[in-house]
Amino acid sequence: MTRIPRPLLAAFILLVFVSLGCNLAQPIVDRAKGAVARLNSNEAATPNRRPTLRPTFTPTPDYTPTPTNTHTPTITPIPTETPTPVPTDTPIPTDTPVPTDTPEPTNTSPPPPPTATFTPAPSPTPDFPFKLREQGNRMLQKTTNHSIFGVIAITDGNSTPLGGYYVMGEHSSGKTYKSAESSWKYDALSGLEGYIKQGNVKFEPGPFEDGTWHVYVSDSNGTQLSEKIPLSYSSDPTQWVWDFIWWTQ
Repeated sequence: MTRIPRPLLAAFILLVFVSLGCNLAQPIVDRAKGAVARLNSNEAATPNRRPTLRPTFTPTPDYTPTPTNTHTPTITPIPTETPTPVPTDTPIPTDTPVPTDTPEPTNTSPPPPPTATFTPAPSPTPDFPFKLREQGNRMLQKTTNHSIFGVIAITDGNSTPLGGYYVMGEHSSGKTYKSAESSWKYDALSGLEGYIKQGNVKFEPGPFEDGTWHVYVSDSNGTQLSEKIPLSYSSDPTQWVWDFIWWTQ
């Protein structure tokens, strides 16, 4: 058997493939021609129809979308539970603390000076012409007489009796009394031995009764000429006394 050279064999195989490709491509070419013919016939039938342009796409750089809502949402924190404190038992003190001595203050401000209190001046006492010179001692003037009795002396500065004056009395019950006119001599005596007082007018308002007589010297017009002297009496016989008063100019 004659051996075919390799170059010749390769050329033969290539020719076979080309021949087969032409036979296979002929129907495709025929179909393409038929499509073109139909297209041309359609365009002839509709001469005003313009071909539809197909859009071309231009590649753009990478697109990064911009958010339209720039509001940043607020995150509401979730409240955390606060533990409720549990009351604890208060310990009971066992020992009572002994109080310590309080230290004395070292720098104590002096108390403010006392505020001056205004004391109104006493009302001036009327300058009466007769002053009290002597009043008897009731410890030595006990009596059993049922009526009040008083020895009154009204004199000048030389102890000379003055007539024409009266002894006036005002009782706490509202009663009043006016004595007889004084004389120019000592004609009113106490009549007791060892303790004798004499005057020139008597004070005899009546029986003993509870209350106080205020007595003073007056002239015939009832003008007060001395300060009033209180004489208290009691209805109790053990408290009965007589009195002595000496007024002098």
